Amino acid sequence: MNFEWNENTVRWYQDAERYTGFFKNIAELVGPKVAEHSSLCDIGCGIGLVDLELSKTIDSITCIDRHPYAIEILKQRIQAENIRNITPLLMDCNAIEAGWDVILISFFGSRELEQFLPRCKKLIAVVGRKSQTELYPEKYRKFQKNTSEEVEGNLNSKGIAYSLTETAFEFGQPFRSEEDARDFIRTQSHDINPGDLAGFLAERLVATGKEDFPLYLPRQKAVGIFEIEGRL
Repeated sequence: MNFEWNENTVRWYQDAERYTGFFKNIAELVGPKVAEHSSLCDIGCGIGLVDLELSKTIDSITCIDRHPYAIEILKQRIQAENIRNITPLLMDCNAIEAGWDVILISFFGSRELEQFLPRCKKLIAVVGRKSQTELYPEKYRKFQKNTSEEVEGNLNSKGIAYSLTETAFEFGQPFRSEEDARDFIRTQSHDINPGDLAGFLAERLVATGKEDFPLYLPRQKAVGIFEIEGRL
C-alpha cells in the first residue's frame, strides 16, 4: 500500500467495503478457484477483508502483513466474530518459510510473484488493471502501482504459465461529510493545493441521498485475477 494503516484509513476501507461489497465480490470469484484446497496464506493481507469472506469456505487461513495496526484490527475483528480459522501474523513476506495449498496476493507484491511459487501448490494474484478514474488527482500520485497488464507481460517474458480472469467492480469511497472527503483526498495526495482539491471534489463527488454516507466518489475498479501453478 502507498499509505500507512491508521484509524482513518481503516475506517475508509471498512466504509468502502460496507458500501460497495468489493472484497466480497473478489472473494466470490476467488472462492471457486481454491475450493479443492484446505490451507491458504494471504500475503500482504492488510485488514483481511478478503480473508473474512474466504474463511466461510476454506479450512485454514494464515494472514501475513508487516503493519502492526492492520494485524491488530484483524485480530480484533476475528475475536469479535469468533472466527477460528484465521491466524494473523505480523511478519515480512520475505521471512516466510512455511508452505500452503494456496498463496493469495491481493493488490500487493505482484512484481515478485515467482518468489512465492515454491511455497504453494497454487498462487492467485489479484492485480488492478489500468484505470480511467482514481480517487484523487493522478498528477499527485507518488507510487506507481503494478498493473495487471505489466504482470501479464512479465509472466510471458519468463515463460510462466497462467490463466487470467478479468473483471471490474464498483469500489469508490463513501463519506460521512465534506470534511471527511477532503481529509481522504489529502491523505492520498499530501501535497495537493486547495484549488486542485476543491476542483476535484466539485467534479467527482456525488450526493447519495443516504443518511449514513451522504457523499460518494464513484470508481469502477478493473482487476485481473491470475492463477499460477505452484512448485510445492
